[in-house]
Amino acid sequence: MTRLRRSILFVPADKPERIEKAATLSTDVVVIELEDGVSPENKDFARKQAGQMIEQVDFGNREVALRVNRISTLHGLEDLKSMAKWAKKPDLVLLPKVESAGEVRIYDELISQMKAELEFMVMIESSRGILNAPKIVTASPRVSCLALGAADLSAELGSHMSWDAMFIHRVSMVLACGLTGIMPIDSPYLNIKDEKGLLEECKKVQEMGYTGKLCIHPSQLALVNEAFTPSVEKVASARKIVKAVKTQGTGALVLDGKMVDAPIIKSAQRIVEAAERLNLD
Repeated sequence: MTRLRRSILFVPADKPERIEKAATLSTDVVVIELEDGVSPENKDFARKQAGQMIEQVDFGNREVALRVNRISTLHGLEDLKSMAKWAKKPDLVLLPKVESAGEVRIYDELISQMKAELEFMVMIESSRGILNAPKIVTASPRVSCLALGAADLSAELGSHMSWDAMFIHRVSMVLACGLTGIMPIDSPYLNIKDEKGLLEECKKVQEMGYTGKLCIHPSQLALVNEAFTPSVEKVASARKIVKAVKTQGTGALVLDGKMVDAPIIKSAQRIVEAAERLNLD
């Protein structure tokens, strides 16, 4: 069954009340933050809280992700050492600022030693990460989505975060994800008061192939979920294709005068699965 990762909300691990609140919101994924959202002096406390929240809070159907610090830092090593002791692990580990396939393999080996069944959401936040994205997505079968961090990337490049400035990097992400069929997740929209701008950006990246967007405030969730939920028309068309496949076979077929082949069928199946998860009519 296709996972829903339309909205991915970040909450700092040292604010347990925010984690409890996030577990009641309409986000598809709750990211418990140990990295940039937690000050150095609060890291130890945040790790303890993260483990307790993951074990004790009822997140319902929401996926729970843990954003760790980089594996090349002492904080990153402590994050994984702490997680190894937790009785309950997150569904996802969000790997920050990844720049090479080697980094992913290190995380993969450590998680394997924990005998944990979880996936990786890999953050691409630098030019090196963008250029190595094709190798990164194939570094481990745990990599199930790639997320763009446009703020750090633009800071490194000295560029704006405008649509035109980030366009080529967004395209690179989608192409890399296409190699293994994983989900591309877009960078957060930083102006939380600009609803129109958020909707416009969501529409553009959705048309490019992105399946969701990182969120920095609960007020963004409804708009992001709406933008990445298939329309009634798309669901109806997809169901028609899936039904035709059942009666005519999985090869190329003609439906309403249009050729329908394997890629279109696969896309239709994904839309139908998402609609079922959302209980869409």
